[in-house]
Amino acid sequence: MSSDAVGTPVVIRRLRGHLQLARISNSPTVASNVLAGAALGGSLTLGGATGFVVLAMVLLYTAGMYLNDILDYTLDVRERPGRPLPSGVVPRAEAAVVTTLLFAAGLGLLATVSSAALLGGTALAILIVVYDLWHKTNPISPLLMAGTRMLVYLIASWAFAPAVGNALLVWTVLLGAYIVGLTYIAKTERQTHLARYWPVALLALPAIYFALTLSAAPSLPGYGLLAGFLLWVAYSLTSLYNPRHRNVGRTVGNLIAGVSLLDALVLFHQRAPYELLLLALSAFVLTLFWQRFIKGT
Repeated sequence: MSSDAVGTPVVIRRLRGHLQLARISNSPTVASNVLAGAALGGSLTLGGATGFVVLAMVLLYTAGMYLNDILDYTLDVRERPGRPLPSGVVPRAEAAVVTTLLFAAGLGLLATVSSAALLGGTALAILIVVYDLWHKTNPISPLLMAGTRMLVYLIASWAFAPAVGNALLVWTVLLGAYIVGLTYIAKTERQTHLARYWPVALLALPAIYFALTLSAAPSLPGYGLLAGFLLWVAYSLTSLYNPRHRNVGRTVGNLIAGVSLLDALVLFHQRAPYELLLLALSAFVLTLFWQRFIKGT
């Protein structure tokens, strides 16, 4: 097995390069999104169809991550030459083939679930491509990114219940608000001034709605989930608003992991079994663990 100059086998370097392109550390949050979306569609158990949707959404999300690096190649050559493509660890043609296969496999899996899921998946794939093509100079790119996550909720719900209920609409909008706030923060990474407060305030909207609906039926586990979500968001923002040690990347990575905590709020709100809640919380922990090795941004 051939090795590079520092002794790392080339195959290991290439594998790590692919994991970096995939932002594999973020994948658990996509899986928990599917669990929450399925619960909003009335599916409160794990089954084969749920597994297919989870895998399909992760494949489409991963395809979007690859495509982002492919389209940002020229910029990365100047600003991030250590990334897998500009460094040559992963050939660009190989990344393009993987991207195509991921899109095809994701849509193929959704086709086995339902026509509604396939239609939603096609819309998601198109939105992913539009975002990757246009996000650098597009002032509404946070809305486009939010749209991709919102579609995960909708697709997972439509896979089991084509109807659109009030809970699905409300939580989809709340997830979108959280992602808009998160994406706005990510776009300030190259700015010297602190982020404005109003987009960041969007992060709290899911907690506010959850608290208002929880008050009608007090529950110690529910209050625990609510407190955990709010404390995590507050902790994540400490890296953003510390003028001496501002670290936007850490804030964004923590908030990405927080998506699974939001999903746990949804699952509790929909009275899902505790097994599903534990899976969402496990996705939160797994995302943080993987981020130690593969950055999520």
